[in-house]
Amino acid sequence: MSSTRPNPFSQFYFDRGVRLAAGLAVVVAIPMAVLFYFQFRSLNDIEKTSAVVLRQLSSDTAESLTRSVEDYLKRPHISVLLRIPQSRTEPIDLAWINPIFGDGLKESPFVDAFFIWTERGHLANKWIAFDHDTDAQPADDLHRRFREDPVFGAKLLPRLRELVKMRMAIVAFTEEINGRKYYVQAQLRFESFARERMTSVVALAVDAEKLRTQFIPALLRERMANVQQPVGFPPLAVAVLQEDGLRIFESDALRANDVPVDERSFAIIFFDKELLEFAAPYEQQREIWGLRTGYGPLTIPEIVSASTRPQMALMIVLAVAMGLGVFLVAGAAAREVRVAELKSNFVASVSHDLKTPLALIQLFAETLELGRVRTPDRAQEYYRIINGEAKKLTRLIENILDFSRMEAGLRPYRMEPADLAESVSKVLARMGTQFEQGRFTVKTSIELGLPRVLADEGATEQAIENLLANAMKYSGDRKQIEVAARRAGDHVLVSVTDRGIGISRREQGRIFRKFYRVQRDLGGGPQGTGLGLAIVEHTMRGHGGFVRVTSEPDEGSTFTLHFPIPSENAFEPTLIESTR
Repeated sequence: MSSTRPNPFSQFYFDRGVRLAAGLAVVVAIPMAVLFYFQFRSLNDIEKTSAVVLRQLSSDTAESLTRSVEDYLKRPHISVLLRIPQSRTEPIDLAWINPIFGDGLKESPFVDAFFIWTERGHLANKWIAFDHDTDAQPADDLHRRFREDPVFGAKLLPRLRELVKMRMAIVAFTEEINGRKYYVQAQLRFESFARERMTSVVALAVDAEKLRTQFIPALLRERMANVQQPVGFPPLAVAVLQEDGLRIFESDALRANDVPVDERSFAIIFFDKELLEFAAPYEQQREIWGLRTGYGPLTIPEIVSASTRPQMALMIVLAVAMGLGVFLVAGAAAREVRVAELKSNFVASVSHDLKTPLALIQLFAETLELGRVRTPDRAQEYYRIINGEAKKLTRLIENILDFSRMEAGLRPYRMEPADLAESVSKVLARMGTQFEQGRFTVKTSIELGLPRVLADEGATEQAIENLLANAMKYSGDRKQIEVAARRAGDHVLVSVTDRGIGISRREQGRIFRKFYRVQRDLGGGPQGTGLGLAIVEHTMRGHGGFVRVTSEPDEGSTFTLHFPIPSENAFEPTLIESTR
């Protein structure tokens, strides 16, 4: 007979435990999937919004800082040079100019000095300077607050006279004086609108090194301190580069290899950039510095992705945990349903296994009682049948009682020296009638001189008997059973082999569970209670041994009991309580 191999779909359809587990999984999985879908959509929207915010912050900050630098640089032109009219320089009115220059140095500390020159009045043709040293002098001592500076005058005045040819009111250039580079800007005043002869000058000089190393960095640090940095993201940083690429300022977070988000540029001029076309010679020659903003070595998409990655990872972990929880709960529910079904089948099987022997016993007992047996041989046969069926009932009831005690943890094992060869022989003799009735051929192979083991003789014989009964149930038409007892290493092995339907690898791990029975097709429906192998496995664990099965579908099965061989001083009677 071949074993039944159910179609997976039909097994799913008819298995209530699987259906319950699948239904529970679907009921939980659908809302969970919807929840996580919208959560992932929400995180995606957060990433998009965050990217927009970061780009806008970078753009606004770059624009604001560039405008701040340009306003900072042009302030002395507006607040000083343009405020001094030509009438106050021809001749020079020191008392009127004094507070303007003083305020100018305070508002624009990057200016190294202001200058005045005129060809009229008592200070004619003198290059007059007003710097931070003279500004520290008493406010009413004009002669100490203004001083003649022949060094700057000798350098700048000839250059200004050359630039008069360009007829521009604003001139700006660089000049090296005393080994230092200066940015010079002057407001030229002319004799007439023809701008042919210069009559006075109001000028300023800026130390290029101080502007680069002190004043521009200080301004940017002050402005950056007021920038509201993004929460949960890298801080916005800024860097300023000279025309030659040299960095004159960089925030701690923005380095040379970092990714710029926005770039702006500004000219080193000290007036409105709209006036460039009216200035000389800066409409052709001027320094252009660059300003960059960024968030470090990562691009904005990488930053926002990194910010949502922990939430994404948490959601994935949560989804896995919930999925695992659903799987475990569904599996537990399915197992409970299966156990309930197995218990129900167990009751049905016990009823069947009780009714069949009882019916036979009753039938043959009534036949004998009514004297309907014609020959002594036939009567003897009836007695054997009644005796065999009674033994079946006894074994069934013992299995149920033993299983009940095992489940309650009350099954004790009295361990005494035992001869397994003798136990096998007793069981075979006891079951001889059943073998004859079932027309089974039993081949026995018992090794001579087997060592004694510590065992509960009654439990051991019951385990062997259960294996033989199991072999009879599942042998099908090939009614051949082999029983062997031998030594292997430090164990004595008792094996029972049949040539029946066999057990698939998938089922071999389940057959020792309570109430479980191999799916098969032997024409008579399910047989047995599903307790025999569970009792065998429990008995072997109680003896410190184990049971193994080797089987192939349609080739038969071999169950082997492994009893440990004790040491010589271990043969004292011992009572071992069963453990669940």
